[in-house]
Amino acid sequence: MATQLDFSKVNKNDLLYNIAFKYLHFVHNYVYYRQYRVNGRENLPKDEGYLVISNHQNSLNDALGILFATGRKHPVFIARADIFNKPFVAKLLRWLKMMPAYRVRDGLDELGKNEEIFRQAARVISEGDPIVLFPEALHQNGRYLGTFKKGFARIAFETVEQTDFKMKLKIVPMANNYSDYFRFQSKLNMNIGEPFEFTELYDVYKEHPERARYLLAQKAHAAVEKLMVNLDDIPNYEALETLCTVYRKNYIKANKIRPAGSITSETKADQAIADRLRDLRNNEPDRYAELVGKAAEYGSLLKELQLRDWIFTKRRHPVIGILVRTILWLLFIPVWLVCALLNVIPFFGGFIFTRKVKDKLLHPSFHFAVGSLVTGPVWYLIVSVVVALVTHTWWYGLLSLILLPFTVIIFSRSTGSLKKLVNRFRRSGFVARKDRRFFKALGLREQLVADMDKIMKQ
Repeated sequence: MATQLDFSKVNKNDLLYNIAFKYLHFVHNYVYYRQYRVNGRENLPKDEGYLVISNHQNSLNDALGILFATGRKHPVFIARADIFNKPFVAKLLRWLKMMPAYRVRDGLDELGKNEEIFRQAARVISEGDPIVLFPEALHQNGRYLGTFKKGFARIAFETVEQTDFKMKLKIVPMANNYSDYFRFQSKLNMNIGEPFEFTELYDVYKEHPERARYLLAQKAHAAVEKLMVNLDDIPNYEALETLCTVYRKNYIKANKIRPAGSITSETKADQAIADRLRDLRNNEPDRYAELVGKAAEYGSLLKELQLRDWIFTKRRHPVIGILVRTILWLLFIPVWLVCALLNVIPFFGGFIFTRKVKDKLLHPSFHFAVGSLVTGPVWYLIVSVVVALVTHTWWYGLLSLILLPFTVIIFSRSTGSLKKLVNRFRRSGFVARKDRRFFKALGLREQLVADMDKIMKQ
């Protein structure tokens, strides 16, 4: 049973929240992610409240992506009620601007509490603040859009019903796209679509509530789908991801999308590829099946060879080139070790919790929450105090506190460059041994690019 709380001030800021917001904003936008890009901020209503809906792929990280995309207005999130069961947690979630939504599974006697939540949601919106919902209810295990649950539409309609249907509630669709769910210093793109109203369904709702909820869910689903990469052939999901990886740069180059290396450009390319593959699946199923089969085989070979796709796009350097890279990395090892030691607790602290969490897409949330909110700041503060005491200079400690977050970026990126060096060594070994699997993978990739060239130009 979720704890009963007063949410009359849930959208009111306080000093501690504002401090936490600014800290998280810095960590999220400039430390945790290598790139965080928001497109379509001009679509956000400026002088009125609204309802935000979004796809759900990465638990807490999805909420943070929306939080920092809405600008100066700090949204209130509606989440499932069972996470509010413990009094302390419930108060913490309320402070984080979250309200519960009760479901049948929470108990029939709990459903009556929704009326107060809907009333507060209507108040928040009327006061000019956003409310955020994830209509899929649960996060998906990849870049595809699940079914919108009726709970979203129920909340939307019952919120306007609190105003006797006088409120013309605007719904703002959003969509996230991650370059990698699990890797620190990955990229995140947020697309914000044009807001829409559903006043044409008010009369339908009064007569046939279930029908109106269904129609609103369909309308909202289509609005979010337009903004995201939707690889919705779940049985062949990995093969579709492989096709996006293989052809992404070719599409960006052919269509002169700039800047080429940004997550926004990569998202546009993946959207176009996903849409075209869906058309192919619907119109030419045999050709689609052949393409997906090749992609699946290529992906299996990459795993077997322990290589990344990018290695096939890079020109092979002579032995001297790899030796130079190796020497530079050996010279850099002392810096890498120092950065690793300075960040072993904040960087790996989340693994203590994720070992027992079976759902892998919950892992990034633990790493961000534990590393960014708890172990990171506490550990950096301890190290800074030690520096100040050892040097007898307080501003050395302050300087350490400012610079320490950047050492985790150096550690992460340099570790990535080490993995690339290992890939180059592996490629050289496969070529020297004339490994048939390597050359088969190379040939399959060339076929996939040629096939995609024809498909995308149709």
